[in-house]
Amino acid sequence: MEMLLYIGKVNLYWILLFGCYVLMLRKHTFFAWNRYYLLGSLLVAFALPLMIYPENAPIIPVVYQINSAAFTVGSSQIEATTVFTNTKLCWTIYSIGFLVAAFQLFKHIIQLKRFLNAGETIELDDCTVVLIDSNETGSFSFLKWIVINRNDYEQHFDAILRHEMVHTHQMHSLDILFIEILKVLFWFNPFLLFYKRSMQEIHEFLADAQAPNRDNYARFLVAYALKAPVTSLTNHFFKPSQIKNRIRMIYKNRSSKWMLSTYVVALAMIGSTALFVAGCEQTEKNEAEIAVQNEKLREDQSSLNKPIFTVVEEQPEYPGGQQAMFQFLGRNIKYPTKAARANVSGKVFLQFIVTENGNVRDITVLKGLGFDCDEEAARVLALFPKWKPGRQNGKPVNVKFTLPINFLMEDSDDGSASSETGKLMPTVVHYGKIN
Repeated sequence: MEMLLYIGKVNLYWILLFGCYVLMLRKHTFFAWNRYYLLGSLLVAFALPLMIYPENAPIIPVVYQINSAAFTVGSSQIEATTVFTNTKLCWTIYSIGFLVAAFQLFKHIIQLKRFLNAGETIELDDCTVVLIDSNETGSFSFLKWIVINRNDYEQHFDAILRHEMVHTHQMHSLDILFIEILKVLFWFNPFLLFYKRSMQEIHEFLADAQAPNRDNYARFLVAYALKAPVTSLTNHFFKPSQIKNRIRMIYKNRSSKWMLSTYVVALAMIGSTALFVAGCEQTEKNEAEIAVQNEKLREDQSSLNKPIFTVVEEQPEYPGGQQAMFQFLGRNIKYPTKAARANVSGKVFLQFIVTENGNVRDITVLKGLGFDCDEEAARVLALFPKWKPGRQNGKPVNVKFTLPINFLMEDSDDGSASSETGKLMPTVVHYGKIN
């Protein structure tokens, strides 16, 4: 499920980044900058969901800890799993779409290969010209190959060759290939098609900008009336849908260098948004948990600025006593499926503070076991109700507490007993310093 959430965040960032491009950058004549922005957007979206909100937590000194009894979790308490979950259904649908998209890309590659092998080749210094007899396909370039049909070769060879050589020199085809691969991996995101169209448009602007005479070149584009089918992986010389924008950009006054600041503004907005989302996710809880945490924070606002005791005259006590705590843990903690499948057993040592108001705060794992055992143990401790606070000199105080939880497979040979009913059982009580 975490992977699906990550994929969803990546795609949402692509939408946000493309929206910034359309609203703030698309009309600029900084064509190379726009190209790098779109490529960078596709890449940086993979990193933005991993951004961690910076948080400075006070360091609490550790000397001695009050230890509770160790508890054993029997393997009969394995997490309930379903045969076919929603996550598996999502992955199944994704796999089907991936195979269909991959097949379409493979088909386009085969079609392109046929074009490259069908014509007569002319080797130049930095590219290869392929002459094809058919006029049904417009001239285009791909990587180092420039494909020119018969009509273009006879009437417009110099102009088209000069234009397509810009594509080959600047390796525009790699941009399109990269987007096509992303379209296979993320076939469900229609915005990748917008990225591709915008990138192809920028490629044409970059190539058109190299024309020696813009007036003659603009007339040439208008006179060039071919309506040939377009090969999806290539930089096609002529697309009717782009002709208006291409001519407009040829005559448009160059953007002032001061307008480069809009790229900084766009990046700042995106970074701030990513940081805001990371901060929201870090504190995201359900309404009940938020209410409980807010209540604890209000009560403990000043208490944790006082001393934190490690040895006290009267220890903190779970409401109802230790047996009641056993029953609470037995009802709530489950043996993680990952640990059960790997036949993992061992102890997880957790540390927390029982505040002078009886709340449980600052749960940390001193020594973990992995395989989801640490997370499961910490999750249940966070559900603890209020304790009877510890006392020193007759006054309630903050007390640091350590609780070992033993995850034990039922067929283990270490001599510890496990519960037949799936409840937690105490083993040995230890007090004092943990080595």
